[in-house]
Amino acid sequence: RFSELMTNRDVEATIIGEFNNSKRCVVKYHKKTIMDIDMKFLHDGLPVRPMKTKLIKTTFKEPFIPELKNLNEVLLTMMKRLNIAGFDFISEQYDHEVQANSVIKPLQGIGKINGETSVVKPIFNSNRAVAISQGLYPSYSEIDCYQMAGSSIDTAVRNLVAAGVDIDKIHLLDNFCWCSSNDPQRLYQLKEAAKACYDFAKIYETPYISGKDSMFNDFKGYDEKGRSIKISIPPTLLISSIGLIEDVIKTISIDVKFPGDLVYILGETKEELGGSEYFALNKSIGNNVPNVEAKKNKRLYQDFYKAGQSQLISSAISITRGGLGIALAKTALAGKLGIEISLIDLPGKVFRNDFALFSESQGRILVTINPKNKSRLEKIMKGNQFKQMGIVTNNQELIIKDLNNKTIVNLDLEKIEKNYKSTFKNY
Repeated sequence: RFSELMTNRDVEATIIGEFNNSKRCVVKYHKKTIMDIDMKFLHDGLPVRPMKTKLIKTTFKEPFIPELKNLNEVLLTMMKRLNIAGFDFISEQYDHEVQANSVIKPLQGIGKINGETSVVKPIFNSNRAVAISQGLYPSYSEIDCYQMAGSSIDTAVRNLVAAGVDIDKIHLLDNFCWCSSNDPQRLYQLKEAAKACYDFAKIYETPYISGKDSMFNDFKGYDEKGRSIKISIPPTLLISSIGLIEDVIKTISIDVKFPGDLVYILGETKEELGGSEYFALNKSIGNNVPNVEAKKNKRLYQDFYKAGQSQLISSAISITRGGLGIALAKTALAGKLGIEISLIDLPGKVFRNDFALFSESQGRILVTINPKNKSRLEKIMKGNQFKQMGIVTNNQELIIKDLNNKTIVNLDLEKIEKNYKSTFKNY
């Protein structure tokens, strides 16, 4: 039957052997035995290679960054950074509209802003959809590979949750790209990342369905003066995520939609800027990477899903690289509407305005809702950290007031968009 099936499809298929209970692998060529080996030795005969790990704790110098009263130029500069800037030139060059099944496209809203999650509906007459996203923070690796992996996992999960996916229907893929894996220090970092993959996936109950690894991303050679050099990538873990949406009508996009909607932040902001885009902007690394509180985050994600299923959410954006300031700018640009917010009583523990805007604390979602849904949302989110920060406006401006309610950002959306799309403008 198999041979007939292959023949009908013009596929050449030849039977080359059979399974038996001899517990040996025997291969013959022209009736001559060329291989005869015990299966136990074949699978288990290779001696175990003992490898040692070594913890080398690196402490980086904390940056001295003057605290500015106005953060307009800082935000505009952040919007141009390579890891934050718009890359619509890529999204517009490949066909993401095969069979007209995309629901949330790579570019979202009338502003065509790069989102973190895409959604497709594979079966035309079904309301079910599939969402895909990812998390990646190699800049955290040299500080703490365990929390680097945790942040990647939390972001990959949260990105889907913000689009309307039930956390109970998310699966992950771990994609390791590592360096010098024979080196005891790099091996220790690898072990820590793998441990985090296990620990956080157990808490979120998000199984790994696939993945890949590439363990020796190093170059050894010589420079132009003939001196021996070695160039290595940073320890890197990309976590990809895929989730099922039962009702595509309840999918959530990042773009603000209605003037007068209320703006909320869900989750806590702390002074966690080690390895952040803001510290990198100031040519620093720092030490305090985000500490992922998975159990607390999971409850927030579960409650957010309930709010989404009740259709209380107008828009939602996962707060990722660059922090709250970038999330505010992107969601405003996507919807081409202004936002006015205040950082007063921001949930968490942060004492500087710039740190409040650019901290990369995990577990946070920025949402907008119809004012009539205020009491229902707050009832669902009770027990979580959240705060109504402000309002969506029709004045095409992003206005941010600081921890003392003084204006620190007052920018036209047109100017923000110009900077956001300037980095790759001519590509």
